[in-house]
Amino acid sequence: MNKWKDIWSNRVSNDNILENNNSVEDVFLELKRLDGFDCIGSTLTYDALIKQYNMIKQKLIINEKINSVFEVGCGSGANLYLFEKDGYKVGGIDYSSKLLSVAKKVLNTNDLTCDEAINLNTKSYDVILSNSVFSYFQSQEYAKIVLEKMVKKANYAIGLIDIHDIDKKDDFIAYRRKEVPNYDELYKDLSKQFYSKEDFKKFADDYNLDLEIVKSDIPNYWNNEFVFNCFMYKNDNLKVKKRTK
Repeated sequence: MNKWKDIWSNRVSNDNILENNNSVEDVFLELKRLDGFDCIGSTLTYDALIKQYNMIKQKLIINEKINSVFEVGCGSGANLYLFEKDGYKVGGIDYSSKLLSVAKKVLNTNDLTCDEAINLNTKSYDVILSNSVFSYFQSQEYAKIVLEKMVKKANYAIGLIDIHDIDKKDDFIAYRRKEVPNYDELYKDLSKQFYSKEDFKKFADDYNLDLEIVKSDIPNYWNNEFVFNCFMYKNDNLKVKKRTK
């Protein structure tokens, strides 16, 4: 998994876009590019990515008391950039010092930590988010520890975006082999974690969380059929609106 870290550490930002009072759209798209949304088969537009952001916000901002969002694996800060623009207090953690240095250029928060996700502290935020990160963890056990810490840190809700579905693993690999020349050679040391929806259901039951699993439906996103989104909500004792499973 260290090779993934090397890849994220070698991303190069276009500082002309980030530092010259460009539009929110231009800055956001540059941040998403740095976070890997320029890969094969990607024809994602600003409108498509904003649709995803609005879905995430609708699922996580579940009451008027919520005013803070923390992201595990925040990368260049693309998601937090929009949440901060919308008036939320934000914070994040990422193991890539290169990407985190970009986040510090575009965010006003002082709560950005360069560290492994497993070292996440439990200082509370209302909402804890992780977008396209769990697939890069080194093991299922590692992921469970991170998720446990996310639950402890969240006052209300947890959102996991782009979780690779174990039931779609063979289809995913077949697609990548078709689209990427020498896929097996290029990615032999760049494995991904695939997860079962049933494991998240069991986790939610074990921790007394309400669970909602949502299909990815970003327009023209090549990964839609291989991933799902998972939202967890703390129970009624914390005065959170009850969600159906």
